[in-house]
This record gives sequence, C-alpha cells and structure tokens, in this order.
Amino acid sequence: MTAQAADIAPVTGHWTKLGKHFSALVYYLDEPDSFHVVVTTQEGAREKAAVARFETVLATGLSAAVSIPRAAGEAPARVVLSNAGDHLHIAQPTASVSTQ
Repeated sequence: MTAQAADIAPVTGHWTKLGKHFSALVYYLDEPDSFHVVVTTQEGAREKAAVARFETVLATGLSAAVSIPRAAGEAPARVVLSNAGDHLHIAQPTASVSTQ
C-alpha cells in the first residue's frame, strides 16, 4: 500500500484530492502548546459544493484522522494529520476496497 504525504509549515494551505469528487484544504496555527488544525472539505463542483469544516488541537506526537464516506463497498477517503513537532505531517493512505 502506498500513500501520498506532505509536510507543511504554519499558516500554509495544502490542497489534497480525496477521490474523484472530494478535496480538502488543510492549514494550521502553531500555538505555544499545540497545533490548531483546520480541515475544510469540499464535495462536487465549486458552484454547488457541499462544504464541511473540521477543527482539532494536536499536541506534539499526536495524530487525528478525517474520513469521508464513499459508495457502498468502498473504503472511506481518509487524511491523517500528525504534529511532528516543527511541522504538520499530512498522510493520505491509498484507498482500498472495504471487506464489509
């Protein structure tokens, strides 16, 4: 299984594609105690997009995941966000078919 990944600096936006119809914009603020991370997802065309916003606070060494459901039998689109101390690491595991 391969993955797409990125490391970003504070207040630097990073767009990632989450399958055919979804995308996400990730950015964070580096606060003294942690990273304040914001993820905004978008489904569909820009003019009619369904938008959702997620926020989390990550101390050094902690991770959080954002997942978006897909069609029946398909694994959700997923982005894993990790506070690597001096930057935010964004990993997007390659989707696989669900066995459910």
